[in-house]
Amino acid sequence: MLTVSDLDFSYQMDGQRVGILNQVNFQIRRGEFVAIQGPSGSGKSTLFYILGCLLRPTSGKVSFEGADLSKLTGDQAAYLRNHKIGFIFQQFHLLPRATVLDNIMLAATYPMEMARSKQAAVERATRIAERLGLGDRLQHLPNQLSGGQQQRVAIARALMSDASLILADEPTGNLDSRNAAEILRIFDELHAQGRTIIIITHDSEVAQRCDRILTVRDGVVFGGGDPSAMLPDVGTSSAMAMPSNWSNSGLLLSIKALPGAVRNLIRNRTKSLLTMLGIIIGIAAVLAMISLGEFTKRRIMEGFEALGVNKLVVRGYPNWERKATDESMREFGGFKWDTDLKPLRRLFPEIHLLSPVLANWQNTVTAGGRSVSENVRLRGVNHEYAAITNIKMAEGRWLTPYHVDQRGLVCVLGSELATQLFQGLPSVGQMITVSVDAERSLPCRVIGVAMPQKTNQEWNRPNTQISVPYTLYQAVSSYGGSQMYQFAVQVRPDADVEKTGRKIKAYFEQRYGRSGRFMVDTEGTLVAQTKRFLNIFAILLAAIAFLSLLVGGIGIHNMMLVSVTERIKEIGLRKAVGATSRSIRLQILMESMALCAAAGVIGIGSGFAATELMIFGATKFVPKLKFEWVLDPFAMAIAVVSIFAVGMFSGMVPARRAERLQVIEALRAE
Repeated sequence: MLTVSDLDFSYQMDGQRVGILNQVNFQIRRGEFVAIQGPSGSGKSTLFYILGCLLRPTSGKVSFEGADLSKLTGDQAAYLRNHKIGFIFQQFHLLPRATVLDNIMLAATYPMEMARSKQAAVERATRIAERLGLGDRLQHLPNQLSGGQQQRVAIARALMSDASLILADEPTGNLDSRNAAEILRIFDELHAQGRTIIIITHDSEVAQRCDRILTVRDGVVFGGGDPSAMLPDVGTSSAMAMPSNWSNSGLLLSIKALPGAVRNLIRNRTKSLLTMLGIIIGIAAVLAMISLGEFTKRRIMEGFEALGVNKLVVRGYPNWERKATDESMREFGGFKWDTDLKPLRRLFPEIHLLSPVLANWQNTVTAGGRSVSENVRLRGVNHEYAAITNIKMAEGRWLTPYHVDQRGLVCVLGSELATQLFQGLPSVGQMITVSVDAERSLPCRVIGVAMPQKTNQEWNRPNTQISVPYTLYQAVSSYGGSQMYQFAVQVRPDADVEKTGRKIKAYFEQRYGRSGRFMVDTEGTLVAQTKRFLNIFAILLAAIAFLSLLVGGIGIHNMMLVSVTERIKEIGLRKAVGATSRSIRLQILMESMALCAAAGVIGIGSGFAATELMIFGATKFVPKLKFEWVLDPFAMAIAVVSIFAVGMFSGMVPARRAERLQVIEALRAE
C-alpha cells in the first residue's frame, strides 16, 4: 500500500537548514497494523503528515497504491485524503458548534466537486455512530461529550468514506486508561475488518498491540527493513485517477457551499446579526436616498412643466442685413405650415405639441356697446396652444381642430378682458368685434374664458388676450400681418429643451441659409440649471448612502477576517478531510454573500418603508404634495447590485486567506 523511499524533510530557519527526517525507507502492506513510535520531537508527527498527503517531503518519494504523492495536484490530493485515508487526530479536532452527526458527516461533505446523496450520507453516519456507541449522542455538541466519546466521533468521521488506510496520531494520548482501552479495542475491530492502520504513538503499550513497530529517533526510522530488499511498487499508475462525477463548475460548487455557509452563520447568529446591521442600514439608505432623490426631482420638474418651462418659442425673420454675395436656396418670408412646421414632428420626435403664433398689438374689442383697447392683443393659434402654455378654462372650451380647419369665427378671452367686457355676466356665447387694423375688423363668438395666468414677462399680459384660430387670423389680416414669424413648441418630458431648440434652429438655418434670422426663446436654461442642481443633490444623497454602505461592507469584511482567524483549525480540518482550496474559498465567499443577501433583503424592505414614511410626512407639510407608493426601478437595481458587490468584495480577501492556509499550520494553530 505504502512505499517510502529515501525520504528527507527539512526547513529553513534564519538561513540555516534544519533537518527533521533523513533517508527514511519502509513499506506498509495492505491490512497491516503498524505503530510508528518515538519520543517527542523525533519527527514521527512530520512523517504522519507526509504519509497523509498533508505535507510534501523535501526529497525522496512516497508512493500510495502506486501513486506518487509528490506529483498529485491539489484536487487529486484532496480526493486521496477523502477517499483513501481516514485521519484520527490527538486533539480530536471536532467542530465545536456542530452536532455529533454534523461532525461525522464532515468527511461526506467534501470534496464538494463530487456529486453525493445527502440522505445516503446521513444513513451511513448514523449506522457508524450506532456501531461506535454514539447512537444516542447524534444531536449533542462536542462539549457535551466525554474525551472517549469525542475520540469515537473522530473515528466515525474517519470511517465515513470507507477509507482503506487509517492514520491515527496519538489516539489515546488525551484519554484515561479505560477510554484508551476502548479506543484500542475499536482499532482491533477495524484491523480485523481488513483495514490498514498506522498509529503514531510514544506509548510502548499501545505500540505492542500492533503487528509491527517502526521507531523514529533523530529523524531516522528503524525497523523499516533493508531498502535494497524492499518490494517494488504494486500500483499501476503514477498519478491518482479522478472520479468521473468530478465537476469544477463554480456555480455548482457555490450552490453546494450555500447550505453550509448558512448553517455556519446560524451557529454564530449573534455576531451575524450585529454584522448585518451595518449592511441593513447601508442598503436601506441607498434605496431610500436614490428613491427620494428621483421622487423629488420628478416633482420639482413637474412643477416647472406646469409653468410652461418645457416649451420654447421659435422666431424667424427675413434677414435685411444680408450681403449681396450671400446666396440661399430658399428665400425666407415667414414660416409655412405645410412645408415648414408640419414636417417638424417627423424630423424631431421629441416635439410633443406645436402651434403657430400670430399676434397683433394694437387691437380694440367691442361687445354690447362697451369697448376695451388697453393692452388688448389678438392672437392666432391652433388647438394645441392651450396645452403648450398650460392654459386652463374657467368657462366654455378651447379651440378645436375643426375650428382651425374651417376658420371658425370663434374666440377665447383672457380672464381680465372678459371681466372688463361683460362685468361678471356670462361670456360664453356672446358676440364680440375685434379691430384687426384700421380697415379690418373681425366678429366672433366667445366659446371660452381662460383662467387667470401668471407670467414673468410683463409685456405678455395673457389675461387681456383674445385667441382665435390662426387660419382665421391669416384670412382677415393684411398680407404682412398674415405672415407667420413664430411658433410655439412643447417638448416631451424626457427631452432636453435647450438641445431641441438648438436642433430646430440649426434645421431652419440650414434650410434657408442667410436669408433668414432665427432665434429660440426658452426658459430651458433655468430648467437645465435646476436639473443639474437636482442631479448634484441626488448624487450627494446617494454618496452619503453609499458611505454608510461602505462602512457596513467594511464591517462584514472585518467580521469575515476575524471569523477566518478564529476558524483556522476548522479550515485546516476541512482541508485534511478532503476539501479543495477552491471549495474553501467558495464556502467563505458564500458566507459573505449569504450574510449580505439576508441583510440586503431586510435593508430593501426597510428602505422602501422609510421612503414611504418620509413621503407621507412631507404631505403633511406640503399641501399640494400627494402621497404615492414609490418603487424606483433604478434605485432597486442599484440596491441589488450593491448587495452583490458588497458581498463579493467583503468576502474576497478573507476567502483568499482561508484558501491559502496550509493544513499543518492550520491544525497546529493556537
